[in-house]
Amino acid sequence: MEELESCFRKKRVLITGGLGFIGSNLALRLVELGARVLLVDCLLPEYGGNPFNIRDILRKVTVNIADVRDEASMSYLVKGQDYIFNLTGQVSHLDRLR
Repeated sequence: MEELESCFRKKRVLITGGLGFIGSNLALRLVELGARVLLVDCLLPEYGGNPFNIRDILRKVTVNIADVRDEASMSYLVKGQDYIFNLTGQVSHLDRLR
């Protein structure tokens, strides 16, 4: 536990798909460990992102509504990050094929 704390304390962490189930739970843990967390999610309907997932840490994280396919936005957002967790995903295999 101490090793994780020292690894993430005061570090800048970006989580794409940060309002989804996995991303939001990772954010909860990283906030507990003292990380400075930036959540990126495009909040497209039916993709799983939900601001309710971070209700307990809303004031402790930064949320940016952006699409990871937007190169200009992501180039700006990744600058200065110590860690990046890419948890974006398409929930539906059929939708992904379109």
